[in-house]
This record gives sequence, C-alpha cells and structure tokens, in this order.
Amino acid sequence: MFRNISQRILFSFLFISFALNIFFAVFLYEQSRVVFVPDGDSLELRDGRRVRLLGVDAPEKGRCLSEEARIRLSQRTLGRRVRLKNIVKDDYGRILANVIIDAPFDEWMGYLYARFVKKQAYHPTAFVNGLMVEEGLARYTFATSPYSGWLKRSHEEAKTGKRGIYSGFCQQNTPVNLDCPIKGNVRNGEKTYHLPACDNYSQTIVDLSYGDQWFCTQDDALLAGFQKASACR
Repeated sequence: MFRNISQRILFSFLFISFALNIFFAVFLYEQSRVVFVPDGDSLELRDGRRVRLLGVDAPEKGRCLSEEARIRLSQRTLGRRVRLKNIVKDDYGRILANVIIDAPFDEWMGYLYARFVKKQAYHPTAFVNGLMVEEGLARYTFATSPYSGWLKRSHEEAKTGKRGIYSGFCQQNTPVNLDCPIKGNVRNGEKTYHLPACDNYSQTIVDLSYGDQWFCTQDDALLAGFQKASACR
C-alpha cells in the first residue's frame, strides 16, 4: 500500500516537474517573438527588448525609402520568433545583434543543398541583417562579426545592382527641380553645400537616404545648417 502511494507521489512529482519545464520552455520561446517594428533596422520583442540590427543602418524616418525599409522588415519578422547572435551594446546601452528568424523548412533545405552539394553560396532570408542590406533597404556599417563577409557581399550586390537606396530614386546627380541645383551633403557629421560652379560639383551625389538635400538658394542651405564646401571657395 505504502509502496503504491510512494509511486503515485513520485509519478505526480515527475509529471508536475515535466509540465513546468514545458511551460517555462514555451514561455521563454515566446519572449523572443517580434511584436513591433519601429523602423527599418530595429525590432521590439515580447519581453520588451529593443534590438537594433548589427552592422546595418536603414534610412531614418522621413528619408528616402525609410518607410519601405520598415514595411519590409515588418513583413519578414513581425510575429516571428528570432534568435539573437553576436550580441553587443553600443555607447547608449542599446542591444545590437545579428538576427536570425525561424526560417521555413524549404529555405534551409535549399541552403544545405547549395552549401554541401553544389558548393555554392546560398543566403536564406532567415538572416535578417543580410536581407535588408541585399535588397538595398539598409547600408552595411562595417561592424565586426562572423557575418561581416556576408554583409559586405550583400552590400556590393545591392550597390552594383543599384537596388533600393543605391538606385537613382535615392542617389541623384542632377536636380529634379532645375531652380534648386545646390547640393547639400552630410558626411561624417559635417554638412556642406556645393554650388554648380564648384570644382567637384559633377562628382557630388545627393543621397536622399543619407540626409542629403537639394537647395534653391545658399540662404536655404545656411538655414538648414549647411556650410559652403571648401572646394567652392
């Protein structure tokens, strides 16, 4: 009798322990699900973590293709569980990571076939950072990680193919409005403007995804915080 009671107690304990382990495993699994996408290079997880894509910089809100980048990132990740790899924190304490989503079975089969049978490169879209760079919806910022080579190749492919932010839609050399020919450039935090008479005017690109602008007058450029480029003096 006592033996049967002991066995029942042991069985009950094991069952409860197993059930709790399953519960906590599911709970932890769900904490890494994407619940909000604020922009083209950031995700918010169910546990409240805000994650920025490592080595990737999408156009800021209001700039060329910024909304398209946010929508594409949402399409690929919203509601999906993600794994964070190579996690680091920037000077502001923000989490940066390479983000991998639970890819469909056929994508990983394609990867294994290309990698081990055909001996060719294959990039499943489970690697979110690479997807955004490859489609030209974000630029590679040269952060060091095991995925740097992948991102660099994706960056070169997007640039060569003139995709997204590298297309003529965002990168312009001639003004759309001929009355506004002054080129405003933002590089390394410095804002300069270039007049048509400047020596390097024809080589200067206005990158609307990067914060560059067209101006109609020098006064407009000065009011926006731009200074005349040294090549114009």
